[in-house]
Amino acid sequence: MSSIGRIVRKNHSAVFWCTMHYPKSKRQAVYTLYALIKHFDDLCSSTISKEEKANIIEAWQTELVNIYDKKIPLTDIGRRVYKNCMRFKLPKECFEQILSGFKMDCAEPLFCPSMIDFYKYCSGVAEIPCYLILKVIAEFDEDTSIKLSQAIGRAVEITNILKNIKEDSLKGHIYLPAEYLKQAEIDINLKPKEILTHKNLYVARQKLADIARQSFAEAYRLLEENNNRNSKPIVYMLNLYNRYFELMDNRGWEVMSPKPELKLKDRILLILKALVH
Repeated sequence: MSSIGRIVRKNHSAVFWCTMHYPKSKRQAVYTLYALIKHFDDLCSSTISKEEKANIIEAWQTELVNIYDKKIPLTDIGRRVYKNCMRFKLPKECFEQILSGFKMDCAEPLFCPSMIDFYKYCSGVAEIPCYLILKVIAEFDEDTSIKLSQAIGRAVEITNILKNIKEDSLKGHIYLPAEYLKQAEIDINLKPKEILTHKNLYVARQKLADIARQSFAEAYRLLEENNNRNSKPIVYMLNLYNRYFELMDNRGWEVMSPKPELKLKDRILLILKALVH
């Protein structure tokens, strides 16, 4: 198994098993995309200085030039992207959007973004990665790929934000849009911990949950209308985060702890559900 395969198996084991039926070229491309996103995600949560983080993001701008100008990439993951992903004609601008998304939360934690910036962030860190994976594995038509990746990426990212709100705030991240906080009568100039403990926070969380609920419904509608057996890992991720969302929704948005967790048997059932999709 390649090193990127090990990364995926360790961090996204269900995705690893849901892609076993793919040709090797598609498996390697999917593993590479997951490893790349994991690399950027780890960079954002790293304890290195904000200057170092900014320098690494900037270095990736050069790496993208190397990849698309057919020069020798400087990093191992860059070489993997060139070797495993370029055959699928993935647009350079998509990787640039991914970089822009993670850059928003890298050197400085994203804090009470405007709705415009919130959607830009979701697009870069979740929707575009989903689009690239769909381009590799599912072979939907372009319009369906765009709509489906937006719905899935938005649903998954918002669920992540709602699920991890406590630990994120303790690290200085407040991903809830400023408009929703103001509607909940929460001062966006408060410190992260003060926002976290505000009595009206559930109002802002509910508003964000409404977007996730609509996004899940749209994603399932599109998948039903465009059934494709190669979309199994995407279906699994959608089912997994929909289950997390349901657990939080059922207990109420006033509750933040403990984070919803799924037992191994529940995850296995979700894998089997995706495999027979």
